[in-house]
Amino acid sequence: MTASHNNNNVDAKPGAGSGLGAGRRFLLFGGKRLGASCNASCTVAVSSSSSSTRASRASRAAEGLSVAAALSALLRRLGRWIRGALRKLLGAQKSSPPRLHALRSRDTAGPGASIRAYALHLAADKSTTFAQNVDNFIACTKESRERQPQVVMRNMRQFMSGMKNYLVKHGEREFDGQVEKERGKLKANEFLNLDAILEGVMHKLVVRPLKEHLYKLFVEEYTRSGAIQLLAENIQYARTKPLHELGIRSKIVPPTEKSLETICHFLRRLQEVDSPLEKLENLLTCISAIFNSVKSSNAGRGSVTLGADDFLPLFVWVLVQSGMMGAEIEAEYMWGLLHPSLLSGEGGYYLTTLSSAVHVLKNFRACSEEQSRSIGIGQSLDWGTGPLTEFRSVLKIVVPDELHGSIITKTLPVRPNMTTREVCKIIAHKARITNPQDYGLFKLVDGEETLLAEAECPQDVKGGVAQAGKHCMFAYKRTDAKIAWPRTASPMQ
Repeated sequence: MTASHNNNNVDAKPGAGSGLGAGRRFLLFGGKRLGASCNASCTVAVSSSSSSTRASRASRAAEGLSVAAALSALLRRLGRWIRGALRKLLGAQKSSPPRLHALRSRDTAGPGASIRAYALHLAADKSTTFAQNVDNFIACTKESRERQPQVVMRNMRQFMSGMKNYLVKHGEREFDGQVEKERGKLKANEFLNLDAILEGVMHKLVVRPLKEHLYKLFVEEYTRSGAIQLLAENIQYARTKPLHELGIRSKIVPPTEKSLETICHFLRRLQEVDSPLEKLENLLTCISAIFNSVKSSNAGRGSVTLGADDFLPLFVWVLVQSGMMGAEIEAEYMWGLLHPSLLSGEGGYYLTTLSSAVHVLKNFRACSEEQSRSIGIGQSLDWGTGPLTEFRSVLKIVVPDELHGSIITKTLPVRPNMTTREVCKIIAHKARITNPQDYGLFKLVDGEETLLAEAECPQDVKGGVAQAGKHCMFAYKRTDAKIAWPRTASPMQ
């Protein structure tokens, strides 16, 4: 065997000579090649000369020291990498699972801080067009005869978007200079999210001064319609019911009293803050606390996956325990004032969950009494096929698993009168569909499918089919997928 052959064959096992082993280790760990000395140690004949033997031993010793040094350096680098990875992992575990990254743009010390500060400076200088427009809008809104909070919020949302566009496209005074100054600090892989930066500014300048006026309109409308009283009565009624009548399965252990205090703290905080962004962040933090509490409470009971079927009734229980009478107002406040881009993904999904939970609670007594008449008193609430679907609180969707040839059933929280387009966004987020443009929502009746238009309301469609005496299901699938559905008159399990 020649030295050149052994040096090329890095997968060969070390031979009897230490030189080959040393050479192989250098190739694997990136040490300096010892070409001549390594080759010599593999091919040199054993000499009877004592000087030759001493030279060979010295060479092997030198190689050993070099190998040790290379391995030591490698281990140090590896140790630093592991410590860094662990720090990142622990940092990720400390942050709440449902969290909007855009919210971090509110950090006053983060990128764009000078832009944020200068926009507020423009608003404080009453000689600027920006400040005059903001002040005039606030005054006109307060003096307006418009009493519908939804219309007022729509006007606020349009005005905030318009003023952001004004600053970005036209600027005022040194605004463009501030943007260029911050842009000059960016790395090649960074960018300034001006939309998110200015969104927080507009919340301070527009939403905060109008919050009291907007809440007054909400209270007037919901008192007039009886919505507040209805929610309050149903919360009191739900407090008298055991967990299973709220739809919580026996395998799910609810949050402990201590955890519930933490959860309720975030719900109280949600009601105290002005910004819809901060309200949404507190909602997501509350929901994260629920997930973490359930995980802790169910430790030792095996793996517990908290899907929509389990989380929605659990969230209803949390609202009941917190006594959050203004839950519907808070949900509508966020729906009306948040930027549309924040209503997709997890933000929109969990805000929909809040709206769905509120709708469940408002109809809880009627739903319980209807179920008692149909299947008996004290039975568990059926979220997927029972009266709750008739009250438009949840929607059952089937999703074909094309890889395994099976059908997956999902129960989604929905708002009353949600459109097909809105429902598809929620499903795509939960199912992690990366190409939602290729998917659609289909109506299934007697195994026959019909694609729903984006503006249609699936709850209305289902109601119309039910009046005809037939059962309707909905399927979310690729529009060009050819699937033969089972003919069944009962819900797919």
